[in-house]
Amino acid sequence: MKLSFNNIFAEFNEKGAYLKDLYMNNIQIIREESDNISTHGGSAVLFPYANRVKNAEYEYNSIKYNLPKNDKNNSIHGLIGDEIFEHSSGKCYIEFFKNFRNFAYPGEAFIKIRYEIKNNEFITKFSVKSVNTDIPVEIGFHSYFNIYGTPEIKVENKAYKLEYMDNFFPDGNSSLIDLNSLNLLKTKLDNTFYVKDNILLNDDKHSIIIKRFNMDFIVIYNGEYAGNDSIAIEPMTGAPDAFNNNIGLINLKKNEIFECGYSIELI
Repeated sequence: MKLSFNNIFAEFNEKGAYLKDLYMNNIQIIREESDNISTHGGSAVLFPYANRVKNAEYEYNSIKYNLPKNDKNNSIHGLIGDEIFEHSSGKCYIEFFKNFRNFAYPGEAFIKIRYEIKNNEFITKFSVKSVNTDIPVEIGFHSYFNIYGTPEIKVENKAYKLEYMDNFFPDGNSSLIDLNSLNLLKTKLDNTFYVKDNILLNDDKHSIIIKRFNMDFIVIYNGEYAGNDSIAIEPMTGAPDAFNNNIGLINLKKNEIFECGYSIELI
């Protein structure tokens, strides 16, 4: 399914409420995956956890849950990638929705992902409501941005890099980092950062502003699946293993609603 308005074009898949690609002013901003794996391109929606869960297990309200092991001994990228969503659409938006239940999750959640074109911005909004009990929530978007030539990331104020143990899991510490000075062509990244500012991504062809709301963490990834022509800048509400370390974890009571999202503007 497709959405086209104001010289912005996007294509979607109802499986996972997945954004396959995005063009703005005939420039490909988010590139399509090439191997039918949604987290290797496009912008996959990550829920109810956004990154790895250590040993594919967690405890919530004194009950232990076991998740699918799909990253060696860990679980990664949430549980909705294969879910089929219902959808509705209008002239400048498309909205996906479903009731989410899973044996590895404490309760039922009603979730909506709305993609909207407003003026010169492409906006992604996520809403989750706890239906029947307390639930843990972490949300992310695995967005691959095309780059042309030499890229750079700019933020106005401070950013913090989360320190890891075992390469993947935060140890509770963070360090101040100058994102503006990172050489993205020479530095391989698969790291989480805490940064509240808008993010400016420049390259030899274009510049985009990424604005986020209620998503103060980002993962920056330019490893194997990004190739030499893209970089994943992934808005997150929390850190890797949030279900165990509680860094950024959202606890929703019955009938509570949480909303977050991000927008892309070509400048």
